[in-house]
Amino acid sequence: MTGTTLAVTTPWHPTVQRPFAGSFVQVSTAAVTGLFDRVDLYDTEDWTGPADPVAARAVRKAYAALTTGPAKRVEHRSRLSDAGYWVTDIPVPVTPRRDYADWAHSHESALRAVLPDGFSADVVHGHVGIYGGWLALRFARPDARIVVTEHASFLGKILRQPRSRALYAQVIERADAFLAVSRVLRDQLAAEFPAHTAKLHVVPNAVDIAAMPVRPEPVKALHRWLYVGNMAATKGVPELVEAFAIAAEDEPELRLTLLGSGVLIEPMRARVKELGLADRVAFHDAVPPQRVFEFMHAHDLLVHASKSETFGMTTVEAVGTGMPVLVTACGGPQETLAGLDGVAGLLIDVSDDPRVIVDGYRRLAGQADRLDPHRARAELLARYGSAAVAGRLAEIYGVAAPAAAGAGATEYGPAREHE
Repeated sequence: MTGTTLAVTTPWHPTVQRPFAGSFVQVSTAAVTGLFDRVDLYDTEDWTGPADPVAARAVRKAYAALTTGPAKRVEHRSRLSDAGYWVTDIPVPVTPRRDYADWAHSHESALRAVLPDGFSADVVHGHVGIYGGWLALRFARPDARIVVTEHASFLGKILRQPRSRALYAQVIERADAFLAVSRVLRDQLAAEFPAHTAKLHVVPNAVDIAAMPVRPEPVKALHRWLYVGNMAATKGVPELVEAFAIAAEDEPELRLTLLGSGVLIEPMRARVKELGLADRVAFHDAVPPQRVFEFMHAHDLLVHASKSETFGMTTVEAVGTGMPVLVTACGGPQETLAGLDGVAGLLIDVSDDPRVIVDGYRRLAGQADRLDPHRARAELLARYGSAAVAGRLAEIYGVAAPAAAGAGATEYGPAREHE
């Protein structure tokens, strides 16, 4: 649409320091870049500083001196991404204390140093209500269309803090459309803000499935397990390690790779050593998103035992490459794999008992020859492919949809009321 511009605000976007962060925002933004004359993305990234209030104030004062005023020594320059949109990376000093309202105001202050006059864009898309949505509210023109996408699995924590809930209420009030990446998340928002159910829609993350390299040969045996993501208890990593230890007792050919970073790296290394599995469990630091497919092609089974997911991007990516998956029914995966249980892999119950993972693995191993990775990939392409989601977003933005979006874009209309 000639003359139309888009600004995207997000606390998550891939950087050198965090190559995994916000790859879903990257893909979704790339999918809609062709709809606008110009797209600018502002990545306000948490940089955790000291907890001590005096030291924290000193950090903020020093940051302000570096980034504002006539004598500022740090310039935030935009760079052109490979996808054709402009990116400005903005570090935001925050304290370790999880006060989401304070953090939102910190992100606002950091962005104000870069854009004192706000956005000139016609459409502003904020990712996560706090912070991207708050920044959209504070920086958009009065006549701009504001769209907010909620991804956060920690939404409940935000809404339990009165100050951050008050900010969130302002965001959802101002937004022209408020999107959730799964029905579970949409229903949570509807329960919290019933007056705004009419503007709530389910629009999934865009996944560039068409560009994903498919493994050259189908999986024949599920011997090489892979986990990709944050090394955290909420992701079920301890249960996964214990489950692997149980399964490995009877199957000496089993191997496990844990790909990612996080607080559990060293505890899990110690536990693997204690279990006598150091030669069968490999740890690998996080890698840029494009390199994840190398690991998926070199392994046989993605195992994710998360306690809660709003979408489950890694699961969709694995299926897109032709890799079987064993994942917990923890929210998002039930939607992303709807109709594909036993086709793309298996869904298992969320549990603290590692034997649930082992039982699921053994059931899946017994029916691996009945999986249909080609059908699974085709189904997910129609649901979550970049073209399909771009078509839906174009409708919500109020701009002309790309001709290639086709019928897939119509799958994601406004969410129905509770059935």
